[in-house]
Amino acid sequence: MSLLQWKALLYLDPSQFEYPDEMSPDIVGALDHFIGLVGSRPIILSDFRPGDPRQHGLGRAIDVTWPDQEPLRVYELALKSRLFSGIGIYLNDKDSVSFHFDSRLDRSPDDPALWGDFITYPFDVDTGQNVRRDEYTSAQAVVSVIKKKSTIPILVVAALAFGLYLLSRNR
Repeated sequence: MSLLQWKALLYLDPSQFEYPDEMSPDIVGALDHFIGLVGSRPIILSDFRPGDPRQHGLGRAIDVTWPDQEPLRVYELALKSRLFSGIGIYLNDKDSVSFHFDSRLDRSPDDPALWGDFITYPFDVDTGQNVRRDEYTSAQAVVSVIKKKSTIPILVVAALAFGLYLLSRNR
C-alpha cells in the first residue's frame, strides 16, 4: 500500500501491521470500513505471512479479535457488510473468538467463503502459525457452540435475579 492509501484510512495505520508494505489495499480498506460498522478497533493478530501460499501470503487476509464486542454480532455484521470474500470464525480453548477476513479474488463478497474452526492450541506469535488445529468445520458449527456458551451466563444471571426477587417478596 502506498503512503497516500494509508493516509486515506480512518482507523488503521501501518504501525498496526507487521508487514504493512505487503498488504493489499482491498483487505486493509475493507477492514478499515468494517471497523466503522463495528464501532471499535480490533486487535490485529496476523497479517501478511511470508511463504504462505494462501491469502495471508498474498497480503489479502487479516486475522483479528474484538475482545470488547459480542462475537456473534461481529460475525453477523461481517456477513451483512459484504466487505469480505472470505470469513472465518475461530473459537480457541480459552473461549475467546477470533476472525479471519480476506479479499480473495476467486469469490465474491455476495457469496463469501465461510468456515469455522476450534483452535485447540494457541497461536504461536514467533512463527506466525497455529501450533495445532482440529479439522476445519462449518462456520455454523462454531457459531452454534458460541451461542450455547453465551446462553449459560444469561441463564445463571436470570436464575439469580429471579431468586433475589422471590427473597425480596418474602420479607
